[in-house]
Amino acid sequence: MLKKLLLPVGLLFFIIMSESIIDGTSIVMNLKSVLLVTAGTLLSAFIAYPLKTFRDLCKSLMVVFKQQETDGELLVRQLERLALIWRRSGLVALEKERKGVDNVFLRKGIELVVDGYDRYDIRNIMEKDYELYFSRKESQVNILNTLAKLAPVFGFVGTILGLINVLNSMEDPAMIGKGMALALLTTLYGILLANFLFFPLSKKLSEYTKAEATVLNIIMVGIMDIAAQKTSKSISHRLNSYLDVNHISRMHKPIKEKPPVQTTPQMQVQ
Repeated sequence: MLKKLLLPVGLLFFIIMSESIIDGTSIVMNLKSVLLVTAGTLLSAFIAYPLKTFRDLCKSLMVVFKQQETDGELLVRQLERLALIWRRSGLVALEKERKGVDNVFLRKGIELVVDGYDRYDIRNIMEKDYELYFSRKESQVNILNTLAKLAPVFGFVGTILGLINVLNSMEDPAMIGKGMALALLTTLYGILLANFLFFPLSKKLSEYTKAEATVLNIIMVGIMDIAAQKTSKSISHRLNSYLDVNHISRMHKPIKEKPPVQTTPQMQVQ
């Protein structure tokens, strides 16, 4: 809940502070400056990237801010359960279980196991899907990075236009003030759009993509182990190595409680 409120509260605070700083500037001039920077930045990005990539970017950002991160422990337990069903009840039971799986990548992996693909074919198919998926994600992050680079550029373009207006109106002191306001405001808005919007969104999406990569790697390894009919315990030991340091430290606690000579292979982190 706190993370969801952080962005709107931060934007509200920034708007209040900026309004107090540039209180003497007209609203029309502010809108002109914002429109110049925003329109120029977006237009250049639209020329550089396909429209479909922009649509995918909007969908990804909505998912990042609305959807909760996948719980790694729950995912590992789900894969353990699938392995147990496969070993005890066979393909028919595994196929029935597939229908209740929400994750598309996991559902496809189960389908490949049910269809009789060996673990090497499953790995090749899933790795190809993995690479294509993150290639699209990389393009979306690149859009945000491009927008962050273009916004200050168009801010300087507005500065140049404002200075030209000043030089053309040297005889009119009122026009000099308006021209300088446009020159300074466009630079300000260009820098703010880059550093308070596009760069943070790029970092947010990039970090979310890294978390997704961990989840998909867990699924891929788990599906290959299920295809090889490994035990649920062996799958759990292997997949837990993908979880964070806290999970790994908890896995080592039982080892510290017993003498080293009594350590069994099942207690080792694989």
